[in-house]
Amino acid sequence: MRILRARSLAVLAALLAVLVSAGQVSAQHPTPLDETITFFYYENLAAQLPFYEDLLGLEKTMDEDWVKIYRITATSSVGLVLEGHGVHHVSADKPAMLSFVTDDVDAWYERLVAADVRVLKELPAPGGDSEPGRAPVRGFIVEDPGGYTIEFFSWQKSP
Repeated sequence: MRILRARSLAVLAALLAVLVSAGQVSAQHPTPLDETITFFYYENLAAQLPFYEDLLGLEKTMDEDWVKIYRITATSSVGLVLEGHGVHHVSADKPAMLSFVTDDVDAWYERLVAADVRVLKELPAPGGDSEPGRAPVRGFIVEDPGGYTIEFFSWQKSP
């Protein structure tokens, strides 16, 4: 598998070099990126769907047996992938976090708590999350049904 990945990277690097030399891609200013998709991998894909569809209310933009993609904003999405498909595999430690930025962090907190979603970090009272060295945000962290960390926060005005 590592040999295949190394060969793929070498082929991509060679292709990019050819495109740059042909003037089709600028080495200094590449074509703008259009969208981001964060992919999470699950052993039981069906068990995740109510969380993302019903509770979060995300719009499904791709619906295959092995992958579901949900629009978060016009340029960002989250993809849910069934184990054995895609590039990665299910990991016990879930080394990724999805963060949602919202102006109404309180409403999201109330909704998720009312749905008995596991809260990993409570929402502090307004003005109560201003530790030195922290980003100017107020938010909370939950866990999706498959164990991934999901953060909801709002940007706070700097003092």
